[in-house]
Amino acid sequence: MVRFPNVFLGLLVAVGLTLAGCNGTAPTDVAEPPSTPVEEPAAGTEKKGDTTADGADESADADKPPVTSQPNAADTGGDTEMVAVSIYVMDDSCSNFNPESVKVPANQAMTEAVGEVLDRHSFEAFKLSGYRVNVEDSKAIVDLRLSEDSERQFLSLSSCEQQGLFGGLEETLIKNPTWKVNQVEFTNRGQEIVL
Repeated sequence: MVRFPNVFLGLLVAVGLTLAGCNGTAPTDVAEPPSTPVEEPAAGTEKKGDTTADGADESADADKPPVTSQPNAADTGGDTEMVAVSIYVMDDSCSNFNPESVKVPANQAMTEAVGEVLDRHSFEAFKLSGYRVNVEDSKAIVDLRLSEDSERQFLSLSSCEQQGLFGGLEETLIKNPTWKVNQVEFTNRGQEIVL
């Protein structure tokens, strides 16, 4: 009788099981990509909506991952009406906010405007994985989700970077009169950001 070392015996068993599982049919549990682009779901009203952006793809660009919103509502399936809103971005001298007009989906105008402001801020070694916007009465709470692999924290941003990021978001939310926001609070995964 031939004796095989345990390693070879384990390898033979693994190969045998693998071959036994291959019967020439295609697997039935493999999801195929949709043939048409999937549109973002529409949310209810901005005043009572709670919108998330936890599923950002961080591998797209190591320095600046895209921060996208993914609303918690059903897809309407129709064409999305676009509206122009003003976002506010800090100038190069870090002294004034300049308004910039952007087109965003009407049913997610506030959330997408916040995303546009965040897209304008790419600080070295600072990464957000997503954000959430919730408005109650006239107070907006912007929950910024700091990525777990971000080398910098909110406190490690320079005063100009902090002013550009938080000030730009605050100006954008307050200066768009249709949203009726009078106060903005910033949190990181539900914990208040204290600078």
